[in-house]
Amino acid sequence: MVDKRDTPRPQCVTLNRAPWMPEGDDSLAQRLTEDLLEILQLLRLRVHDPCEPQVAKKLVAEADAPSVITFTDIPGLPPDCVDGALEDLEDFAVAIGPTPDNSLYLVAFNPGLPDALVGDILTEAVKPDCLPAITSLLEAAELEVAVLPPWFRVGNSNQLSFAESLARLSLLSEDGDEQFNADRLRIWFENRQ
Repeated sequence: MVDKRDTPRPQCVTLNRAPWMPEGDDSLAQRLTEDLLEILQLLRLRVHDPCEPQVAKKLVAEADAPSVITFTDIPGLPPDCVDGALEDLEDFAVAIGPTPDNSLYLVAFNPGLPDALVGDILTEAVKPDCLPAITSLLEAAELEVAVLPPWFRVGNSNQLSFAESLARLSLLSEDGDEQFNADRLRIWFENRQ
């Protein structure tokens, strides 16, 4: 049996991916990033502040533990998805979290994957509509991949509106801890105003 104390702590690297911003709201990107970093700190991961794909590639290549990559245009990232990705890495080489607009909100890697593959995935991941290209890269590498439940990003005004609507719905929740994600998103939008 593996002693958990000897297991290296997973890391999380956030990649810069600019969100869509309403005119006159120049601080949306900063608020999204601050919220994301707060969530990741609560999960007790080794967190690396937002960086570019080449820096992230180096961090993943040097890691002796799983690496979770998140993006700075994701509102209210569900902590359960990060935990789920890490659990999935016990059985899979890679875990991805898709968004409805053909992008990703999360990608997680086990250590030891080819640097070139990781670099190609991270280069694609900062582009809009990256999911088809990343799917092709993973299929070509013949890796087993876990797919997490979908989440969304702020890529256009409709997605920002959707996030705000989801936040309002959480006001109706009486499920307590089970609605942590929606409540967290609601608080984020309340602070945004």
